[in-house]
Amino acid sequence: MEKVVSFFKESSFLKLVAISIGIAVLTVFIEKPLPSIFLGLRLFSFLLFVYAVIRYISRK
Repeated sequence: MEKVVSFFKESSFLKLVAISIGIAVLTVFIEKPLPSIFLGLRLFSFLLFVYAVIRYISRK
């Protein structure tokens, strides 16, 4: 778990945004067969994007 937390703390803004957009694009393909996983991944993608934007703003 420590490795996951350190990954998010040490990653750059662009890397986090790219991961967030990548997850959002992939969720489009699983929307129909797995709606609950779709919603969970969309939520995770949104939260990751918000976290990246907050980190970018607090950097300045």
